[in-house]
Amino acid sequence: MQWLRFATAILATTAALALSQGASAQITRIIVGGPPGGNTDIAARLVADKLGRQLGGSVVIENKPGAGGTLAAELVKNARPDGLTIGLITVSNATNETLQASKSYSLLTDLEPVGLYAWLSNVLIIHPSISAATVPELVTALKTKSLINFSSGGIGSPGHLSGETFKRMTGLPMTHIPYKGAPPAVLAVVTNEVSLMFSTASAALPQIKGKTVRPIAVTSNVRLAALPDVPTFLEAGLTHFDVRDWIGFVVPKGTPIDVRERLHRAFATAFADPELVKRFEENTMVMASPPLAPAAFGEFLAADVAKWAKVIKEAGIQPQ
Repeated sequence: MQWLRFATAILATTAALALSQGASAQITRIIVGGPPGGNTDIAARLVADKLGRQLGGSVVIENKPGAGGTLAAELVKNARPDGLTIGLITVSNATNETLQASKSYSLLTDLEPVGLYAWLSNVLIIHPSISAATVPELVTALKTKSLINFSSGGIGSPGHLSGETFKRMTGLPMTHIPYKGAPPAVLAVVTNEVSLMFSTASAALPQIKGKTVRPIAVTSNVRLAALPDVPTFLEAGLTHFDVRDWIGFVVPKGTPIDVRERLHRAFATAFADPELVKRFEENTMVMASPPLAPAAFGEFLAADVAKWAKVIKEAGIQPQ
C-alpha cells in the first residue's frame, strides 16, 4: 500500500501544480473595432499567437464593430487598467475625434498609447477608360473632364479623406460619392459610375489583377509586395501626400508605464517575426520600421488627430 500512497501523493502534487499554473496563466484580450475577416481583424489574429508567447499567456480577439471603431474604443476605456485589455486602433479612431461628436471618450486623454506597428496602404485606382498611367498624367486627363466623381466606403472614411486631400493638393473639382462599404465603392469604379477611388489595397487587389481597374499609386512609403509595379505617391512627386492608415494599440487610462512598455516590447518582437512579416505583406500591409514606442506613438496620435481635423474642416465635413 505504500506505493499507492506514494503514487497518490505524486498525483496530488501534479494536480496542484497544474491548477496553480492554470490560475496564473493570463488571458489578454485584443478588442478590434472591425468585423471578422477585415484588415484589422486579420492583423490582430496574425499577431495574437506570437504575442501570447511573448507575454506567457493566451491572447483572444474580440470583435466589436461599429461607428468606425468607436464602440471598441469605449469598451477599452471602461476596462481595468491592468494591461489585459488592449484596443487595436487605426486612422479612423484619429478622424473620429472630429467626426464623432457623440462618442463618450477622448483618444488622447482616456486611452494610453502602447505602440504603432504596421501601415495599411490605400491605392488610387481609376477606370481603364481614363488615359493615364501616372499621377501627373491622371491630373492632366482629369482636367479635361467636366465631371469628376470619386467613391469611398463612407463619409469620413480613410478613402474619403484621402480623396479630399488629393482634391486640395491638385485643385481638381472632385465630388465625393459615398457608398456603404469598400466593395460597392470599388465596383463603382469598375462600372465607371465614378472616375477614381482611394481603396484599401486588399479590397482592390482582385480587380487590379483582373484589370477591371488601373492602379496609379499607393499611399505607403514603400511599394507593396503584392503590387511591386505600382509606385508610391512619394515616387510620383507628391511628397506631402501623407494619408497612410496604420495599426496601433492602446490600453485604458491609468495603465502603468512599465506595463505599457512591457506590452510594447512583446508587440515589437511579435511583429518582427519573419513569418508574420511575410503574412502581413501578403495582406498588403507594411511593418513599421521602426515601430513607435508608447511616448512616440502618443506624439504621433496627437499630430494625426490635428492633421485630419484640418482636412475635415476644410472639406466641410460635418460631425455626426
